[in-house]
Amino acid sequence: MRKKLTLRCLVISFISAAIVFAAALGTSFWLCAGSAKRAVEEKARLVISLLKESSEPFAALEGISGTRLTVTDEEGRVIFDSLGEVEEDHMDREEIISAAQGEPLTVRRYSETEKGYVYYHAEKFTAGGSEYILRTADKEEGLAPYFGAAAGALCLAVAAGAAVAAVFARRISGSVSGKLNAVNMQLQKLVTGKAERTDGDEFADIATELEELVDGLGGSLADMKRERSKLEFVFNNMSQGVLAFSSRNEIVLYNKPVKKIFRIKEEVMGEHFSRLTQDEKLKELMHEALIRGEDGEFSYRLGGKDLNFKVYSFKAAGEDSEIEHIVLIADLTKEKAAMRQKSEFFANASHELKTPLTTMQGLTEILLAKSGSEGEKSRLERIYKESKRLSSLVQDMLYISDLESGRAERREEDVDLGAVLAEVRQEYAHQAEERGIRVFVSGEGRVRADYRNIYEVVGNLCSNAVHYNTPGGKVEMRVQESEKGVLLTVADTGIGIAEEHLPKVCERFYRVDKSRSKKTGGTGLGLAIVKHVCNVYGAALDIKSKPGEGTCVTVFFPARRRGAEAQEKA
Repeated sequence: MRKKLTLRCLVISFISAAIVFAAALGTSFWLCAGSAKRAVEEKARLVISLLKESSEPFAALEGISGTRLTVTDEEGRVIFDSLGEVEEDHMDREEIISAAQGEPLTVRRYSETEKGYVYYHAEKFTAGGSEYILRTADKEEGLAPYFGAAAGALCLAVAAGAAVAAVFARRISGSVSGKLNAVNMQLQKLVTGKAERTDGDEFADIATELEELVDGLGGSLADMKRERSKLEFVFNNMSQGVLAFSSRNEIVLYNKPVKKIFRIKEEVMGEHFSRLTQDEKLKELMHEALIRGEDGEFSYRLGGKDLNFKVYSFKAAGEDSEIEHIVLIADLTKEKAAMRQKSEFFANASHELKTPLTTMQGLTEILLAKSGSEGEKSRLERIYKESKRLSSLVQDMLYISDLESGRAERREEDVDLGAVLAEVRQEYAHQAEERGIRVFVSGEGRVRADYRNIYEVVGNLCSNAVHYNTPGGKVEMRVQESEKGVLLTVADTGIGIAEEHLPKVCERFYRVDKSRSKKTGGTGLGLAIVKHVCNVYGAALDIKSKPGEGTCVTVFFPARRRGAEAQEKA
């Protein structure tokens, strides 16, 4: 490859030198021709001036040498010729014809007399009262003398240029060859995974590697198109709407469910998110969620649909990413309708059960007061105990239904959590003492809430900590207050909960160990009530537990909370 490049550079250098020489020679010829033409014309004018001033015009011509002079009359008959060769006439010469008509003319043509090309100039003049035509003639010297002198210089220039060209051509060819080899090796690495240096024709090797690469890329592009088609199909057939926004809150991506939710008829790609809807409240909520730059969630009812918006912001500080936020939109209209129906069913069923249960308890109390035998009294006490348990279950069902529907009356006040902990401890002191469980209370803090709701949270957490503890264990209830909010912690050394049960323990009637639940009693709604109260006040509920080590439940009441949004979430 290097030899070919060097040889080609030398050939190009020689051709360039030949072109320059030919151009110089042509330019010299053109300049010489112009100079000869001007010289023969100038001589004619000088001779005519001499003839006009001389008393014997033709005698004066005898002393002029170096230029052939011919004088004719108006009809072209030769009167004088400096060579002594007088022809009958020159009227057939084009320069003589033109001069006779009063138009001086210079021509170049081959002369048999001079055996070469000659420049002729003819011009009319008047002498002694008669009109004559003077013709001057100079033989063309040609470029042979110049060419001979320039040939040596050309050879020297070509030799010097070839030497210089060879040096630079070798360096350039080496550089080009090295870079081509590097390109070839990179192509080999792309195609085969390994690279080997070759000494052949780099262009041919690169062409081969490119052909293989194009073949491979063609297959890869086809695979990518298939995969993209699959992704687009899945993306556009998701049940959730997906929206992606840039750092300037411009729409980067959206799928078909989004078009259906917002009834989009025109292309909105690249537009601001406010183009999605005319609902000002939704625009405000979306703006707050995106400006916050954190993961968040809010619910909103739009066009008769209950929508849930989950905002994910994942751009790291200092990065320049096209997509900064992703919003998932779920249509929960059917689910919320089902929840409302379920809540109404629980409320109606609980109301219907409340009256007969109250009647049952009252009658049982009367029978207990009148019973005589121990066996009858024992059975009545069992009926009374189970009716009270069933009544407690109904009360909890009514309470949780009221929380879900928002019907529960709430009187917000400053609740002293430390005092609530002490009161709950007193309530469960007898049960804890029976099992040898120690209950510790510490810390102070206040939250703005309904006293009953807070008491329900602490009471249910303490009840679980006592009932599902091991004999001789302990329960610690702490309150910590900071600028960010109030943290309630209830930790026990009980039996613990397996990890697979943790996501479900806040569901209604969910039992981790059904056999143990029957022994300890309870309605199975305690943690469900805790979860719903937390939703009402925007509190964060967290449960950590390990079997055999105990359970730790934390509830964080933020200093600033969004009551309205929390109610919507509930």
